[in-house]
Amino acid sequence: MDHPMSQLELFSHVHKTNHRLEDFIDKKSKRVHDKYKASIEFNYGTDRDDQPEFDPDSWINAVNGPSKGCIYGFGPRQPVSHVLGTPASPRRSILAHDIMSNEDANKLKSELASAQNTIEENNERIDNLTVRLERVERNHKVELRDTV
Repeated sequence: MDHPMSQLELFSHVHKTNHRLEDFIDKKSKRVHDKYKASIEFNYGTDRDDQPEFDPDSWINAVNGPSKGCIYGFGPRQPVSHVLGTPASPRRSILAHDIMSNEDANKLKSELASAQNTIEENNERIDNLTVRLERVERNHKVELRDTV
């Protein structure tokens, strides 16, 4: 195969008996496949090279949205956030090959650096509190021993 397997190809492979051409394991699998395929072809054309590996909006429409916090076709233990990422909008996905601007990337880097500094400061506080607690415990043991 000269290209990565698309979500549609993977879904077809997994949801067909003996992986034959039109032999889906159930009606829902065939319906989702056909609806997603039609949406992909409508949005991107029939040439496989022009289609994305995965289009989350088309997939969500094909499966009629999440059910019990999961998205059909990704297994029962895959929450929506694992499939679609954790974007600001529930219909946008980091898997949709969105291009992040340099400004956004720099902002995220700055936020990450700030968070790392906060973590380091908190770790120092924890270390200091641990030392103080050990000192108090030692003093408490001495006082208790003297009292006894």
